[in-house]
Amino acid sequence: MSTTFHPPSKSLTPRDYLFIALVVILFFAVSTGLIFANLNLKGGGDFFVNWVAARGFLFENFKYGKTKVQIEKKITEELPQRIDPYGGEIPARVQQMVYGHAVGTGDEPYILDTPFQILLLYFPFALFPDPVLARAFFTLLIQLGLFILAILSLRLTEWDAPPFLAVLFVFFAVLNFYSIEAVYEASPVLLLGLLYAGILFFLHNEIDELAGASIAVSLYYWEVGAPFLLLVFLRIYWQRRTRVWAGFFMASSILFFISFLLYPGWIIPFLRATVNALRTDFGFNVHSTFFSFWQVQGQYLAWMFTTVLIILFGFEISLVRYGDDRRFYWTACLALAVAPLLGFRTEMEHLAVLIIPLALVFAIVHDRWRRIGSWLSFSLILASFSIPWGVNYFLLEQFGVMTQEIIFLFLPLFTLVGLYWIRWWAIRPPRLLSDLVNQS
Repeated sequence: MSTTFHPPSKSLTPRDYLFIALVVILFFAVSTGLIFANLNLKGGGDFFVNWVAARGFLFENFKYGKTKVQIEKKITEELPQRIDPYGGEIPARVQQMVYGHAVGTGDEPYILDTPFQILLLYFPFALFPDPVLARAFFTLLIQLGLFILAILSLRLTEWDAPPFLAVLFVFFAVLNFYSIEAVYEASPVLLLGLLYAGILFFLHNEIDELAGASIAVSLYYWEVGAPFLLLVFLRIYWQRRTRVWAGFFMASSILFFISFLLYPGWIIPFLRATVNALRTDFGFNVHSTFFSFWQVQGQYLAWMFTTVLIILFGFEISLVRYGDDRRFYWTACLALAVAPLLGFRTEMEHLAVLIIPLALVFAIVHDRWRRIGSWLSFSLILASFSIPWGVNYFLLEQFGVMTQEIIFLFLPLFTLVGLYWIRWWAIRPPRLLSDLVNQS
């Protein structure tokens, strides 16, 4: 007679319950403190443009509702259609909220170019009548997302980092110049970066349905993620990951069904607003930056630079088809690094997603040169953190607008050079005895 051994289940001790209670209390205390701190923040235009559009669509000029003024006047005729989120009234309101006046030279136009199926995700925040309170809660969400992004970026590298380097990287991820800019503007790019890291994590661990759903929610901010998403789509097509497609189409179908149910004709206004946003002269790109440095040869140098990058990136994509997960992961990091350098007009806070490839650079440097790896990684983290802050504080008065161009170019170029520095060791596990000796 065979018996099956069942290990005794370990019940939670009073000390475990106390620890869990302390963690929960600490979480709520930190969250409450962050909310009160966020109430005093300025800026927030990246959130307000979505909040104003969502709230205007939900609550103003609702077709079958009545406003307070109309009830008082006892007007019974049918009300006009909802406010168009992609119309000109939304940017005007946001500019007044952020700048206190109509858009001027150097101001962001705040044209809504968020697809309506993604705008649906802002509807819960539109229930807050106070924009400052809504922004405070949304900023708390992206602050928590930024912290998780830092942890997940480390997890993706499978880096057995020394505790002091792991803590240092988290501080770098949360407090670097670009992340602070994203928090100041309440930019959803931090949540987008978390989605990108989640896609890589889900694909690596074969959690395909969640990978597909994450892709569906990340289909916007093309200037940030277009190369990355192109690579991901090609990867799942080459690997015939049908469950990823199932998760993607299921989530997309639900979002599109709701969006067309609420606003059947949103496609044309959205495309029109997107074209208008592309025509605005706000933000950074390689062409304008090179022109600021070299007004005669700047445009030619920019075209040469972007052409070389496109060819190089295309070559790396072609190698992914038959490559393993290590090559795909490195190329995905490369896709995030080259996106700001391909000529798309982007914004400073969008560079916060480069936390993902920088984690890989720091991890490989540490593991490859173990004798001095900790000092090398420490120096790289310190440089990538201090240089943008130093340039902003010490060179702003001297160089003016060009200072921002320098800060914009620094992180993508730093990440690009770092990725190619560690390329050999990132895409190939150590096979040679010399590699193993050097790591010891």
